[in-house]
Amino acid sequence: MEAPMVLSIGLAVMCVALGASMIGVILPQLGSRAPVHFFLRVTSMAGVLAVGSTAMYVLAFQGGGPVALAMASTAMVLAPAMLCVAVSPPGSRRVRALVAFAAVLALVVAITTIALEPSAALTVRVLAVATACGLCAVLTARARTIPRRSAIVLAATTGGFAAYSLLRVAVSLSPLADTSLDRMVFSVEATGVVATASVLLTGLAVVLVRRSPALGGPDRSSAWTRVAFDDWSRARADLGDDGLLALLTELRMAAREADPSAVDVYRGVEIRRPSALPAVRSRLRDGYGWRAAQLSLLTESADGSRRT
Repeated sequence: MEAPMVLSIGLAVMCVALGASMIGVILPQLGSRAPVHFFLRVTSMAGVLAVGSTAMYVLAFQGGGPVALAMASTAMVLAPAMLCVAVSPPGSRRVRALVAFAAVLALVVAITTIALEPSAALTVRVLAVATACGLCAVLTARARTIPRRSAIVLAATTGGFAAYSLLRVAVSLSPLADTSLDRMVFSVEATGVVATASVLLTGLAVVLVRRSPALGGPDRSSAWTRVAFDDWSRARADLGDDGLLALLTELRMAAREADPSAVDVYRGVEIRRPSALPAVRSRLRDGYGWRAAQLSLLTESADGSRRT
């Protein structure tokens, strides 16, 4: 059996393993109620994709052919796309939309890598990475599910790599293409250094999350606050049984994002943290798309019967 064929078979096995791992890790976590743990799990998968992409590029350059290159490029684009998922509220509609976005982006890169000539395929690939990184920077800057210092590091890292990628495309389409400046700043070696630095900074963001007091739990006051629907009968008349139950599920998920120790109660949830209602409303608005009319259905009341 020829070496390129062996490499292609090995590459295919690696991609199947990565795909299976992605399905096994991402999909079960779509309904996770612990946003920090969701972030850590999905970021770990993004790291696996980044490492797998590097390994597959090595195989491609050793004679794996266009299919190997397409698989390597797909993994490279999926890594930052998964970071977009990682910084989103688990179980929200945004997560599902971003998973679909990642799949479409990866498919476009895979097809263009095989169908287009190398320089055009490279341009599409770099633009796809810039798109994923730019979106991740925006989502991370607005994220409320991870500690602020981690969000700052990750947003700066992905935003910086997006800017570098866009500048690389701009230079390649300008009279500066193939000049000494182009070869120095955007060579394979220089791009590898920038990518490696980005991976290391992303790892730093993850380390900062793990060292954050947020993993130790929210503020531990002794009083619990009940957040529930103010008028269940009126809300059911306006929304119907299915619509109201869907809102109740989202309410409980948002409460657990604010406080993982939150407890389901009749027609609502009990949460142990100061300013419970504003915190829950904020997460419902930003993460679940609740409108003002829906947010106005909620009320809070003190419940001193439950103790820590």
